[in-house]
Amino acid sequence: MKNIAVIGAGASGMMAAIAAASAGASVTLYERNDQVGKKILQTGNGKCNFSNTVMNENCFHGSVSETGLLKRVLDRFDKDATVAFFEKLGIMPRIRYGGYYPYSEQASSIRDVLLYELCRLKIRIVTSHQVREIKRVGNGFTVDGSHFDAVILSTGGKAAPKTGSTGDGYYLVEKLGVRSVEALPSLTYLTSAEKWFKSVSGVRAEAALSLMSDGNLIDSSRGELQLTDQGISGICTFQLSGQAGRLLSKGHKIKVLLNFMPDMTQDEVISFLEKRMECNQQKKVHEFLVGVFPEKLNKVLCQLSGLKTDVHVSALKGSEVKRLAGNIASLAVSINGTGGFDRSQVTSGGIPASELTENLELKKVPGLFVAGEVTDCDGICGGYNLQWAWSSGWVAGNAAAGKHSQ
Repeated sequence: MKNIAVIGAGASGMMAAIAAASAGASVTLYERNDQVGKKILQTGNGKCNFSNTVMNENCFHGSVSETGLLKRVLDRFDKDATVAFFEKLGIMPRIRYGGYYPYSEQASSIRDVLLYELCRLKIRIVTSHQVREIKRVGNGFTVDGSHFDAVILSTGGKAAPKTGSTGDGYYLVEKLGVRSVEALPSLTYLTSAEKWFKSVSGVRAEAALSLMSDGNLIDSSRGELQLTDQGISGICTFQLSGQAGRLLSKGHKIKVLLNFMPDMTQDEVISFLEKRMECNQQKKVHEFLVGVFPEKLNKVLCQLSGLKTDVHVSALKGSEVKRLAGNIASLAVSINGTGGFDRSQVTSGGIPASELTENLELKKVPGLFVAGEVTDCDGICGGYNLQWAWSSGWVAGNAAAGKHSQ
């Protein structure tokens, strides 16, 4: 029987421990917090979106995805296997907007059934213990002095440090000669120095976003945009934040184009405004967009377009209408930063695919496996990061125990 240490009792760590124990190994699970699964309790706004009906590598970023390793791991433990696994543990799933949630809509349900399974499998759980060192000893390892045949590192990244994610895993593998891709915040808001944001703080609007760098379209998203006094937020912003942060870290200048009428072309927006003007000739400029966008946004769009808001609509020139349509359909916002690790949900960066085998074993340190957010893999919102945690934890746990999952 193999003796395995799992370091980090988040989603991937608990799955890895369950997989290894189910494959016949003796498992000790270390957690620096006073409880397991602390970060799970915050996912999906406390409802835990634990997977998604649409699952492919296009929903992820980082070298693990780009090299195809992610797809091969997901193929071995996919969304259907995940749903079946949790159903077996007692979770009744429900689907909302493509995402899988527990029917209870409580993240604690996911954490609790995992904990019950850890206990059922007689996995030793050591909480309030921060692992300081992993040493290679003969064909095995010592973890803070205790001997193990294999180790699974599932310490998470640096996002949401209050949940215990402080980058410990990067430091532990660096001591063993393994370098990681720089860790950066992802699934967070983006900041801008544009002064007009203070005038629209609190506004929410449906919008399509385009992330631009050096004149090239990098990615796009759509959803409810939240405008803050510092910049842009909301899930549609989160989807672009990891790539935005990576570009900024490399010195690129980036901007996001905001489209407040994503179902129309810019020419169609012009036609819409012209027709609206015909029916509102006696209204002031600041009045004729009431009912289209929130009042604060109306004023800013007019101001940024150089329109005098106290004149009648009939006085608007064709060039002014085109400028207004341009800002409605493609308002350029310069981005200068992200929300930081304290306000991010996941980490971009980590242990790269080049350091890993198909079983998520470190090539330079045989017997040491990794799972979850500590790897260079981050997903968009919608249950993708948890799916990577389940899949990678299952693969690493089985491989560490000597059973290669199919």
